[in-house]
Formats: sequence, structure tokens, C-alpha cells
Amino acid sequence: MGMWKEAYAVGNELIDSQHKELFRMADEFMDTMRRKGPDSQMACARAVGFLKSYVVKHFADEEALQASLNYKGLAEHKILHKDFVATVLQYEKELIKGNFDQKIMQQFAGTLIGWLVYHVVGEDGKITGAAAAAPPLSQVMTQPGQFVACFADSACEVLGQMLNIPVKPAPYAPALVSQAGDISVSIGLVGDCPGEVDFVFPLVTALCIVQHITMMNPAELGDMMDSALREISNIISGNAASKISKTGCACDITTPKLYRGQYPLFKDNRVVKCDLGPLMVAFGLKQ
Repeated sequence: MGMWKEAYAVGNELIDSQHKELFRMADEFMDTMRRKGPDSQMACARAVGFLKSYVVKHFADEEALQASLNYKGLAEHKILHKDFVATVLQYEKELIKGNFDQKIMQQFAGTLIGWLVYHVVGEDGKITGAAAAAPPLSQVMTQPGQFVACFADSACEVLGQMLNIPVKPAPYAPALVSQAGDISVSIGLVGDCPGEVDFVFPLVTALCIVQHITMMNPAELGDMMDSALREISNIISGNAASKISKTGCACDITTPKLYRGQYPLFKDNRVVKCDLGPLMVAFGLKQ
């Protein structure tokens, strides 16, 4: 079974056919990566080459559709496309420099999966109305509790779209107790209210989320899971920071850092739950 799901369709025949081709490429790449043999290096090189050539046409077609529909998010969408191309080119440099090391290939695969799934269901779906854009914030952010609520809501939105299942903040839920096997992704905030947001994924939740997206067995995930969780946390934070900035509070994010094991948490936090398990969003302002 491949990663493509009919729930990912945005309702435009051309764009959906191109998305299916992108997922077909990702499926072939993942199948080869499972075997971890010499073929995986050639498959990774093919995936990079395919992306470099195919997304040029796909992005152009997608942007032309947006222009024809007078889509108000076109300028921001173009930036997302440009950033993804830059990411692929950066990975190409690292892969060549590292002689297509397995760890780097796993990281590339995880980033590709996280970006591709959310971009298709979350961003591209807004063009045709297949996904609803989150309502804008109306109040300038100043307090930690406001920030953690914004990031928790963004986590629910992004994960709900990627997983196609309900994801909601858990009211009155006690903070998760950090365990040895947990995975934490930390992202710094810079701007008018500098701080840090942490996403804490219990190992079981992390495995279930990435397995649900990739259709791979937990034992096959490895570094791919870490990279996918970094990319998902980056998307959640980028969306939240964009909404915060639109209230008049300048906000940008730093590169995600991933930690394994117990991790000190801020007192302002929110537990988010779905059928695959809980995760926690914690936030703290710099003193």
C-alpha cells in the first residue's frame, strides 16, 4: 500500500495527477530504503534528480492555477515552493559530500515525507477549498499562555490534516511526564517576544504518527522518523509564527533541534490528543 490517500486529493485533475506522481516517486524511494542495500543510494540519487526536474513544472502549474483563481495566498505559496527547492538542493550537496551515507538518506526521506504530505493536504488544499485556512488571530500575543495555545491549535490543524483524523487539545489534561524514550523537538522564537517552543512526542505516539503517514513498520523508521518529526514541528511552528506576526507581534522561528530522552519542560504547556496518542506543546519566553 502506498502513501497516497484519496483524502489528499485537492479536486483539480492536473494537480492531483502530479501529486500522485510525486507520491509514486516517494513510495519507490521508501521501498528501496527499506532494503538498505547499494540500490538505496541509486534510488536516493534518482529521487533528488526527479524532484529537481519535476517540481519545476509542477510548481509552475500550481502557481498558474492559483493566479487564475486570484488566490490571495499566491505570494506566500511561492515562497514555500522556493524554500522546498532550496531544501532539496541543500540535501543534494550533503548527500554527495557524505557519499550517500544511510543516515543522511534517512534524514532526506523524513524531510521529504513531512513536507510532501502537509504541503499537499494543508497548503495545496486551500487553493481549491479542499482544506480550510485557519482563522486569523485578532489579539496581539504577549503572554506565554497565549503562545502555547496558538502553537497547540497549529499542531491540531497540521496533524489533523496530515493524518486525516481528529486532533484536539485535551482540556484540563495534566502535563505529560517526560520519559527516557521520548522525542522532543525544540524551536526558538525570535522577534518581539523571543522564546522557545518544545514539542514532546512519547515514543509510541511518534512511531504511530510516522507509521500512519509512511505505511512503514516501526523497526524500519530509524533516522527517518526523527527527520519527519523535525519537519512536522517546523511546519506547525512556521504556521503559528505567521499567524502571530499578523497580529502585529513580529515572530520568526529558528532551526529545529531534536532531543531524545527526558527533557526539562516549561510550566506553560498544553497536551494534544488524537487516536494515535498524546503529545505535548510547551512554551517559555526568554527572560
